[in-house]
Amino acid sequence: MKNILVLIFSILSLYAVAQAEQTHVPASKSLAGIWRQTGIKHPVSGKVVDVLSGNYKVINPDGTFYTVVTWNSKDPLKGTTIGQYGDYKITSDSTLVEHIVQHVMNPNLNGKEVKLKYRLIDTNTVMIAWRNIDRGIWIDERWTRLPLSR
Repeated sequence: MKNILVLIFSILSLYAVAQAEQTHVPASKSLAGIWRQTGIKHPVSGKVVDVLSGNYKVINPDGTFYTVVTWNSKDPLKGTTIGQYGDYKITSDSTLVEHIVQHVMNPNLNGKEVKLKYRLIDTNTVMIAWRNIDRGIWIDERWTRLPLSR
């Protein structure tokens, strides 16, 4: 009986520690966060060009992600959708692999794993690069963390 109580106490203690270490996404300083696409690197000049794409990426600390697309439609029911979702795993300090469960804009990616390169510029800016298989090039995008308030 004593061993069972010690085991239960240990499990509850570990659970409490794990809960204490959780960070809410808006307070995160890591890759976890809510990001808005704000730039794309021009393939010829190499300069990052500002964009207003309406693309948002939610990277959760639990290893899941969602990309939200605002289609700039006047119909609110069609104006914003989830473009893709899935799971991710950080494999190095500059690489993550997304397992795409469903991709609305490119169904050929459903069920596939996609390697992304990333570089945190600062706590609020990240460069993410993905390989465009059709064109055989890497696409570099700048993403900016959404602020908690203005």
